[in-house]
Amino acid sequence: MEIKQLIDTLMIAIDSSLADLHTATIAKITAVNATTIDCQPVTSRVVNGAKIDLPEFVEVPVLFMQGGGSYTAYPIVIGDYCLLIFTERAFDRWYAGQDNQKPIEFRMHDYSDGIAIVGLNPLASAITIPSVIEHKGDSHHIGNMQIDGNITHTGTTQHTGDVTISGNLIVNGISFGTHVHGGVQTGGGSTGTPQ
Repeated sequence: MEIKQLIDTLMIAIDSSLADLHTATIAKITAVNATTIDCQPVTSRVVNGAKIDLPEFVEVPVLFMQGGGSYTAYPIVIGDYCLLIFTERAFDRWYAGQDNQKPIEFRMHDYSDGIAIVGLNPLASAITIPSVIEHKGDSHHIGNMQIDGNITHTGTTQHTGDVTISGNLIVNGISFGTHVHGGVQTGGGSTGTPQ
């Protein structure tokens, strides 16, 4: 076999192996389950010049930012995009709660082992990168919150429970802690408005 033929054969073998080596792909969410999503890849494969659509992936775990018992979780809806990353080995046993076990199957970089990172957008709906942290949408907070700095809030605030304020509370430009009332008299009258 000539050197050129050998190189051609090796390149065909490499290309064939790379075609089945899956690292990441973009998908659109088709169903939202309690703890997983179903999604359909939006990039097709080409095999022997023919376009082949990938199948729907079901029950894909979702990556949320988490640590030390705290996490930030976002709502997910059908039609959102996600980035699917495929682990190096089968993660079935880990997902079932078993660390440091041999993989249940000897598969590598396989479509069966996808994890979704939700929040990817095409150019037409890309989020502009802000200069400060930006939050859009409803939120629900469980646990303690500590804020060092100023808060500017526009809208209605509803609160159930006690509020403790160290410092001054200013409402419509009037200090709650140091304001005075005019028209003060003894008897059954009312004070004037705060000043």
